[in-house]
Amino acid sequence: MEDIPGIKWRLQSDHETLIPLLIVAVLIGVLTGFLAVGFRYLLLVASRLCWHDPLDIIGGATQLPWIAVILIPLSGGLLVGPIVSKLAPETRGAGVPEVIHAVASKQGIIRHRTTFYKILSTVVSIGSGASVGREGPIVHIGASVGSSVAQLVRLSSEWRSVFLACGAAAGIAATFNAPMAGMLFAVEIILVDFEISYLSHIAISAVAATVVSHQFLGNLPAFDIPPYTLVSYWEILLYGLLGIIAGFVSIAFIKSISIVEDTLNRFRIPSGLQPAVGGLIVGLLAVKVPHVLGVGYQSVNLILTGKMALDIIAVVLVCKLAATSFSIGGGFSGGIFAPSLVLGALLGGIFGVAVNHLFPEWSAAYPAYGLVGMGAIVSGVTMAPITAIFTIFELTYNFEIILPLITSCITSLIVVKKFYGNSIYETKLLKKGIKIVRGHDVNLLRSIHVTEYMDRAYERIGVGTGLLDLIAKARESTYPHFVVLNDGDELVGMLSMRDLKYCLSDMADLSTIVVAADIMTQNVHCLVPADTLETAFEAFEGKHISTLPVVDPVNRKKVLGILKKSNLILAYNEKVLKTHIFRNQRR
Repeated sequence: MEDIPGIKWRLQSDHETLIPLLIVAVLIGVLTGFLAVGFRYLLLVASRLCWHDPLDIIGGATQLPWIAVILIPLSGGLLVGPIVSKLAPETRGAGVPEVIHAVASKQGIIRHRTTFYKILSTVVSIGSGASVGREGPIVHIGASVGSSVAQLVRLSSEWRSVFLACGAAAGIAATFNAPMAGMLFAVEIILVDFEISYLSHIAISAVAATVVSHQFLGNLPAFDIPPYTLVSYWEILLYGLLGIIAGFVSIAFIKSISIVEDTLNRFRIPSGLQPAVGGLIVGLLAVKVPHVLGVGYQSVNLILTGKMALDIIAVVLVCKLAATSFSIGGGFSGGIFAPSLVLGALLGGIFGVAVNHLFPEWSAAYPAYGLVGMGAIVSGVTMAPITAIFTIFELTYNFEIILPLITSCITSLIVVKKFYGNSIYETKLLKKGIKIVRGHDVNLLRSIHVTEYMDRAYERIGVGTGLLDLIAKARESTYPHFVVLNDGDELVGMLSMRDLKYCLSDMADLSTIVVAADIMTQNVHCLVPADTLETAFEAFEGKHISTLPVVDPVNRKKVLGILKKSNLILAYNEKVLKTHIFRNQRR
């Protein structure tokens, strides 16, 4: 790393870099903590402007004329639209998928301006009543802080990703007063490449943010947590059943967001107007069911304190799921973590009321099931059960809830894996054509572009080259593939030894009539310079080919070079070996 004024970064030993890097982690935690506090105050101001009482949006909405309840979210969508479509498209939606993408494919780089635009768009979104969460944006904001600080002090891509994760952990920790949950969130969801040596930096960043949050917001839990007691060990079976149901609700939630996105795009609604459409739907739902507005923690507290009737819980569950799908699918800036908690509390409440009627002698009151349901839905939606378990545990600090939580969270996870396969974050990335595979070696491949290992000199033949000339050229060649070009030097196909061998048995008859165009492979899979070695590996997989052409992305008939499978494997081995040597030297 380069030296910068005031700080001398060296990599000779862990002892020399440990303290400076821990200081950077603390700095990221403190900055994220202050931003999280400021963000919370801005949300209160925005909610007060729109709904009069930021702590009672449900009551505020019922006091307003119905037309105002519709127009406020609609206006919020109109304000957010230009931000998420033109000024900063990366602030659209939850923010966590963008953070994962930055770690997996962008070497931990997030644009500096993301912090400002994410705060602005989310404050408008939540303040106007969009059914989104504040945790995802805080994660995005914290990750942006971590990435920006790492870029400013010119750290390597590996440490940029680590400090990006530090910021994400700090964001969750400051929001929930839960440093362990923040730390596990960063490890389980954000980092695609994790080493235990990074844990100290992530942990200290989460602690620093929590301390800042305590100073300004107090050491209070995010919810009105009821006392929890496991009435009977038979109740574990009920929590398992709750987990199964939560898994299917999680799948419905994930799919509903995708359906909304696809529907809006199918009708060709401009991306700048899509949040307004989402806001209109939320406003229409809120006229009859104001519980759908905003983050939804007010509804969670009504469940956890046993103050919501069963018929209302069921209606709110359906309407909240719809409102969240239209808010996030429509492009409002906000997270899915909080809506998942709300849906979990509502589902657990319904389930708890049902089992209380069926098995009153060995089942707890419905707030207990609401509490466990929160973890079950988060586990299913994010496919991060450890984060879900510790989030709820840190809210209760009650060891009796551990067994029910583990049962429900793992069961929910299994259902989602079996019947769907991806988390909501992975689904979002897959829709953009980004496939996230966990593992350090895969992460290395994403950081290397094919241009680094392609051959710019390659063997070519004309489309009209005769069979005898092809065989002569094949004898002289050291490589079994030829690029076939037409008279304008444009790619028309690839010819391999496999193509030639089918003519050898009838050489006497075919030698004067067969040309390259007759036997070449016309449907050629091509790479472009922006493709990574991961993309190249996927292209070679399952195909009997050893060479792929690299073409100009604008003119895909213009060949820039070729990538050989042997060079690809060599590059992979070199990169992995160098990284392992480097890490062993540091240890």
